[in-house]
Amino acid sequence: MLLSEWTEAARRSCLVLLLSPVFWGVAQSSPDTLWIQPGEFILSGDTMPALRWSYSAEWDTVNAHVVLPVEQDWQVVVVNMDSMPHSFATSIPGWDAVALEAGDTTEVVVPGLAQGSYRMYLDSERGQVLGGTSIIQVGFDDLPHFHWNLGDWEQDRMNMVAEGGSIEEGTPYVPRQFSINERIYPNTLTDPFGHVDIAMGDTCYISIANQGTMDHVLHFHGFHVDILQSTHLPERVGWNKDTLPFPRSEVSVVRLVAFQSGAY
Repeated sequence: MLLSEWTEAARRSCLVLLLSPVFWGVAQSSPDTLWIQPGEFILSGDTMPALRWSYSAEWDTVNAHVVLPVEQDWQVVVVNMDSMPHSFATSIPGWDAVALEAGDTTEVVVPGLAQGSYRMYLDSERGQVLGGTSIIQVGFDDLPHFHWNLGDWEQDRMNMVAEGGSIEEGTPYVPRQFSINERIYPNTLTDPFGHVDIAMGDTCYISIANQGTMDHVLHFHGFHVDILQSTHLPERVGWNKDTLPFPRSEVSVVRLVAFQSGAY
């Protein structure tokens, strides 16, 4: 991919920080049931096969995310509506993935967790490539709390995996699309959980998970953020930075203080 093409793809996925006196969206609490849904979604004219975590049996192109209180067990029934088996996997230390057979309903118990954010994903090539990935947020509930579920997509590769193929090691990967919460610009602007929209002088948290197949670097125009959690680079916790590396599978929580008005 040419640099100009990559820059355009990244621009389409960018998320604006809008710092104005508008109240933030209410987060989804812990659901009793989650559905694993096969379907399709469209980004910038590309129609791609997909897998999603859903709050209901109705197809949704956006993955459900989960918000839990600190140290409180979560019992959830998972309905695998896909034609293939998967495993319920997380980035929780010591977690053993739970098998999810095709068409089956399985009860999963997530033990009480420490404050932080965690990946929730389908531990299979099909699940990862087709986007069955989301975030579990625990605590950090004293301030508005947004989340960015980062994804990258390549249509031909997704079609091959959806049809039962497998990716050979060393195969070049050139994604055409980069998304935040399964959206690209301008739809990122209407996302109540991803579009950071707070009053000047207020403070918020942002949970960020790199669910894709590439490492990334995020830059905050006009602001530095406090790093409160970093799964892959824990030595950076406590740093105040405007640019953060995000290796594949990294999950971070940052705190942003809106000290100046405008859109960034």
